[in-house]
Amino acid sequence: MPRNRIDKREGLMTSLLLKNGTVYDSAQGIKGQRLDVSVQDKKIVEVAANIEPKDFDEVIDVTDKIVAPGLIDLHCHVFHGFNSSGVHPDVVGVGSGVTTVVDGGSAGHSNFGGFPTYILPNSKTRVLCMVHISSTGLSVMPELTGIENIDVEQTARVVLENHPLTRGIKIRAIGPTTETLGVEIVKLAKQAAINSKSRLMVHIGELYHQGKTLTQELLPLLTKGDILTHTFTPNPGKIVDSQGKVLTEVFDAQERGVTLDTAFGRYNFSFEIAKMAMDQGLIPNTISTDMTIPGRQQSAHSMTEMLTRFIALGFSIEDVIKMTTENSAIALDMLDSIGTLMVGNEADVSVLTIVDGDWRVSDVKGNILPANRAIIPYITIKSGEVITPDFGPHPWGFLPRKK
Repeated sequence: MPRNRIDKREGLMTSLLLKNGTVYDSAQGIKGQRLDVSVQDKKIVEVAANIEPKDFDEVIDVTDKIVAPGLIDLHCHVFHGFNSSGVHPDVVGVGSGVTTVVDGGSAGHSNFGGFPTYILPNSKTRVLCMVHISSTGLSVMPELTGIENIDVEQTARVVLENHPLTRGIKIRAIGPTTETLGVEIVKLAKQAAINSKSRLMVHIGELYHQGKTLTQELLPLLTKGDILTHTFTPNPGKIVDSQGKVLTEVFDAQERGVTLDTAFGRYNFSFEIAKMAMDQGLIPNTISTDMTIPGRQQSAHSMTEMLTRFIALGFSIEDVIKMTTENSAIALDMLDSIGTLMVGNEADVSVLTIVDGDWRVSDVKGNILPANRAIIPYITIKSGEVITPDFGPHPWGFLPRKK
């Protein structure tokens, strides 16, 4: 695998050219064009055809590869070493073809300091965070058992003081407090988002508690910029009613500018729900993994396998790249800096390979879809550094199972 050249005096790569790639960058209207991408001192310098290679320190031939803005995983859990299921950011990130990961509320205000103190200094991947409305995040489960677990003022303070690392508030609208406090827990989380001038990410899909669910009641509380995650969960609190009809409130929320994120995870993605929703005209905005250590081993596996799943559902290459670049950057209000190969931006690039074959991908219920194309990472470029992906989540690598 080709490597960048490093200026030993400065510790910086001087120049790099990605040659003959098939470039997708929906933010700039580039839809599968044969182009070159040049990098100088960590920045995108040019995206154009037939750039002369002779003046570059490193030239990588990416013929027949997809070249995309660095992929963004809008929901994963990377509080590695703090929470038992937290995966290292570089495993789900640059080691898997992803340059930016968003932690979905692993920490609350009382333990958030672990991110800037320990996680960020040891990660090549860009890490962004949602702060959980529960004071201790997901360190103790269930994270919300009563009103005493919530401190709106302190949560908002941590978001404000740690911006731009922090991008909003997270709540899982599930568990025992759905019966005792009801939608009040979501209202408190929304107030923290308002107070911190950020956004609210809401998890739906009840995993344990079999009583009241809040989805239909909470949806009208969400406003432009908020994120509904686990859109295709098959669990109680899902987006379809008992007749299989998508809730009107879901369409209304998306129309208001709420991002519908699909976060796979271990329990919250169903091909059946996805097909029901899509047949009724509901198309999600973003693709994410909800990756954890057991999720990498057992279910979600990798972001590129998520892209393969969506291709199996009928989405195009252009669609899945847009849903993990431009759309995810918009959801974070960061399209000015990530999610595009705009000249002058930091050089974050995902180079991917399409592998033809007879593949099969599964949802969390074990249902199978066939796929004749799979996407795997080739190289990841983060801040101009060329990084070779790790071996992959399966014993055989990144490819999904064969038929």
